[in-house]
Amino acid sequence: MSRKTAVSALAALTVLSPLGVAQAADAASLRYCHYNGTLTCVADFRALVKVATFGKVQDGPLTAPSGQAALTALTRRMEQANPYLSSMHFSNPDWSGSVLSIAANGCRGDMPRPAIMNLHQIDPNFDNRVNSEIGMNICQVSPAEHPNRTGYVGHARPIGWHNQGTALFNQITSISYYPTPTQAEAAKACKDGTAKCTLNQTTKASIVQGESKAVAFSSNCTSIVQTRALWWETSVANEQSFQTEYGQKLTIGLEFGDLKTGIEASFAQRYGHSTTNTTTFKQQDTVSIPPRTRSVLYKTPVFQVLSGSAWAQMNDGGAVTSLPWTVKQAVADGSDGLTWDEVPLTAAELANPSLCPLSGGGVTKSL
Repeated sequence: MSRKTAVSALAALTVLSPLGVAQAADAASLRYCHYNGTLTCVADFRALVKVATFGKVQDGPLTAPSGQAALTALTRRMEQANPYLSSMHFSNPDWSGSVLSIAANGCRGDMPRPAIMNLHQIDPNFDNRVNSEIGMNICQVSPAEHPNRTGYVGHARPIGWHNQGTALFNQITSISYYPTPTQAEAAKACKDGTAKCTLNQTTKASIVQGESKAVAFSSNCTSIVQTRALWWETSVANEQSFQTEYGQKLTIGLEFGDLKTGIEASFAQRYGHSTTNTTTFKQQDTVSIPPRTRSVLYKTPVFQVLSGSAWAQMNDGGAVTSLPWTVKQAVADGSDGLTWDEVPLTAAELANPSLCPLSGGGVTKSL
């Protein structure tokens, strides 16, 4: 079990099939086994799929489909048939050859994190003889060189391979399972510092309008037009959020953890200024108020929006989750987005001293 110095080639779901795939073994020497506390070995991959899915999927190929794309469609059907399936392991780096499937509660319930399986205890025929893996039912798989997750340990991934000449090629003795964090869990881990969260890419910049907000009013209780000078001030909360499952938005302020510096730098590069938790608008406006009218000033803020994605790698070596993020920052320009709403004062309002005091022609105030 000597450790090689090259970096293990572990891939996320979007990668292509690896180069340098080991030659497939003679069909007669291939081994197909399923483990769920008891090891069951069968004659071919089709029979293995049938055993692993309680007989619900019966049309699998006779040998494992080489390549990630062909395997993904089949594993989706297997997951639906058996929610306890946790992984499949293959003797070749292209998800072909001999196959061991494992059902370990599908990373659900009170399954420990990480859950460890020792291949030499499950079936010595697979010890140091599996070179690609795929997690199932939200499981991500972390392979290790020695028993009980010791020696060289690879990060958990939903799918991975190990080419000849790289670490873990023909060296995997134990595997660990990590449940894939939800995006909400990953976002919280970024904020709390329990995950290493790195900027993946900035994808989109846009300008959007916010909701109008009443910021001041003035009442003119006289019978002639009045010109009023009005000082007003208002603050708009800016929004920094992660997009989570089912379109849910998780707003956490500017505490993006490890992402904070990268996101702020990207925003400043795009818009030329830094981000803040709030944007304050403050200015004086001169307005003409018609007689016996109450006028309300509304501010409609304009927001600069930057969005992108990040990777959250849990600090315990566990699973990676893709995390979309958005920064929405109001533009600090009080002169734009101002509108007045003029409404005639009723007889009751003209008699109301809070709007029409006896000593003067009306009230002007910031809201």
